[in-house]
Amino acid sequence: MKSLLHYAPTGLLPLVALPVLAQQRPNILYIMCDDMGYGDLSCYGQQHFRTPNIDRLAQQGMRMTSAYAGSPVSAPSRACFMTGQHSGHTHVRGNKEYWSGQVQYGQNTDYAVVGQEPYDTAQVILPEIFKAAGYQTGMFGKWAGGYEGSHSTPDKRGVDEFYGYICQFQAHLYFPNFLNRFSRSLGDICVVREVLEQNIQHAMYGEDYNHRTQYSADLIHRRALDWLRKQEKGKPFFGIFTYTLPHAELRQPDDSLLQAYRGKLLPERTYKGDNPSRYNPTPEAHAQFAAMITRLDAQVGEIMKLLEEKGLADNTVLIFTSDNGPHEEGGADPEYFNHDGKFRGLKRSTHEGGIRIPFIVRWPKHVKAGSESDLPFAFYDLMPTFCDIAGIKDWERRPFDCDGISIAPTLEGRPKTQRQHDHLYWEFHETDMLGVRRGNWKLVVKHGICALYDLATDPHEDHDLSAQHPDVVRLLVQKIYEDHTDSPLFPITLPKMSR
Repeated sequence: MKSLLHYAPTGLLPLVALPVLAQQRPNILYIMCDDMGYGDLSCYGQQHFRTPNIDRLAQQGMRMTSAYAGSPVSAPSRACFMTGQHSGHTHVRGNKEYWSGQVQYGQNTDYAVVGQEPYDTAQVILPEIFKAAGYQTGMFGKWAGGYEGSHSTPDKRGVDEFYGYICQFQAHLYFPNFLNRFSRSLGDICVVREVLEQNIQHAMYGEDYNHRTQYSADLIHRRALDWLRKQEKGKPFFGIFTYTLPHAELRQPDDSLLQAYRGKLLPERTYKGDNPSRYNPTPEAHAQFAAMITRLDAQVGEIMKLLEEKGLADNTVLIFTSDNGPHEEGGADPEYFNHDGKFRGLKRSTHEGGIRIPFIVRWPKHVKAGSESDLPFAFYDLMPTFCDIAGIKDWERRPFDCDGISIAPTLEGRPKTQRQHDHLYWEFHETDMLGVRRGNWKLVVKHGICALYDLATDPHEDHDLSAQHPDVVRLLVQKIYEDHTDSPLFPITLPKMSR
């Protein structure tokens, strides 16, 4: 037995975990895809295609029906996951981008520096906690926690192995000019770019783009599997697989997965493209979308198989979820696929469709197979949950508050010991929207105007009850003022306090 010293930012007291036996500590593998709506899996109601591997994951574990993202868009939702803070407290609350300089890749001009607003270094993030606790840490997919060269890139934030996109704008191209890598095992001292030599022989947009063959979703998945193959029993690992599927652009290799849907999802949808956004055109948006989720489902199946082959499945907490609700970018057609299931709203909205997400947990011997939970929780609950599961007890000794509550009791079948939130909270400056859920009451605020819904009888949020229940509105507005801290980077309109 040994004590484990936590990572702590400069000037803070070190955090110490309780002594634990290394072989007893569970592995945690968190798969978070991009812009998948609540209804995009067949185990959550999708009718146009099947997701047999993810369905099997749900059959072997727990399907959560009131799970919420941290935000209705990518970067702040991931920040809530990483920091354990909701979007009224955490530093990154929007997709603030940094683009500067130019560099040539073959005939293509790209940015020399790209990325998002960096995480605050005063906030310990999940990979730092787990690396300091003796875990191997790997992240594969989108980072979105700081632009290249900033103070918050994977090499500086507790990640041992990273491969994917530092910048989520770069991830708009599925056949990009480069991907980013940081590998302690290879001796990297900072994040580097791996140029995709075949891709750069062809243009980033238009007809010539079709000749690119290095597909990022497959490349990232292969690196993730390579890392997973190196993991051993008795040496716990923490993997964050932030896969980009099924986010726009709707493009992928012309293989059997795509061909299986070609001409089948009629009427087909043609998308003319958006060059500034790096979304290439496609004449078969429906087939592309369905095949992308089928590809993702196959990748999840490969991960499950590898864990089983290595004898790691029983001691691995395996989670599948999405970073926010469905999008309508790049040719996506939420009306056709009914991505949001029974919910109103899409990505960028604090209505249920923008923030309620699929969430599946498998942990043999702890999570009951085929179980289901309607416990309301959000991404900021995952930091205390993961620390609870891993036996890391003193992680909270930081100079700021964690907004999360561990949901481990629910996962382990102890609902009577489960603490619950008084309310859940979201804000998003780009659409000037806020959201508060307390019990079945849901307050949605847009441009300072309040609408109140009863999710028990109106999950689609069609009937505004604010006039009938001014006392409830008043209470939930008070919760907004308690939760919101001003951010000059991400300003938002608060509702007026009524008397």
